[in-house]
Formats: sequence, C-alpha cells, structure tokens
Amino acid sequence: MAEHEKLAGALASAIEGSDADGFVAVLAPGAIVWHNHDRKEVDAVENMASIAVLSQLVDGLKSETLYLAPTADGFVFQFVVHGTVKSNGKPFEMHNCIVATTADGKYTRIDEYVDPTVGAQFA
Repeated sequence: MAEHEKLAGALASAIEGSDADGFVAVLAPGAIVWHNHDRKEVDAVENMASIAVLSQLVDGLKSETLYLAPTADGFVFQFVVHGTVKSNGKPFEMHNCIVATTADGKYTRIDEYVDPTVGAQFA
C-alpha cells in the first residue's frame, strides 16, 4: 500500500469513529490543520475534538473516496462523509478535500476544505 493511501485511510477511519488513535499515530509532532471555513491553523491533535463531535451528531459515518493522488510533498484526498443526522433522521453528506503535506510517513500539515453549508443539515 502506498504511503498516501495509508495516511488517507487513517483519516477516514478516525472520521468513521473506528480508530482515532491510529490517526493520531500518523501525525508528526507539531502537525497543524488549516480550515477553509475559519481560515485558522490549529494543532492537529486538538482538531480531533471536532472529529469526535461529528460522531456525536451523526450515526453510521462512512467515508467515500472520490479522488486520492500523491503530490510532490504529500497528497490530495477528496472524499464524502455519509451518515444519518441523529436529531432529525435525515441523510447527512459532507464533502471534503484535503491537501496533505507529509514527511517520513506522517502528516505535517493538512489544509482542509469543507462545504461551509454543512451545518444546515442539523436544522
């Protein structure tokens, strides 16, 4: 398995709620995540809190890969997260794209692009 596939799989498993520790294990010390919705950089380990919140709001989280390709210093991973909103029983769909920078088999930076209207699904 190629490195980018392993790292993308670790992120998908964390989002699905099956292996948060596996994702933390592939974060380099000091790794950061930048979000398009607030344009802020946060510590990647601290960002796990937002991933955990998603599983509290949505049942049956599953990640579907749309595009995964290596780049010179990491990879691009486009995916959709599906599930069911707990509060209203409606289908949940969140489109994501990350541009990952990696070194020595670990994430050093993740630039995360999420549809900013995703919150409307919880109303």
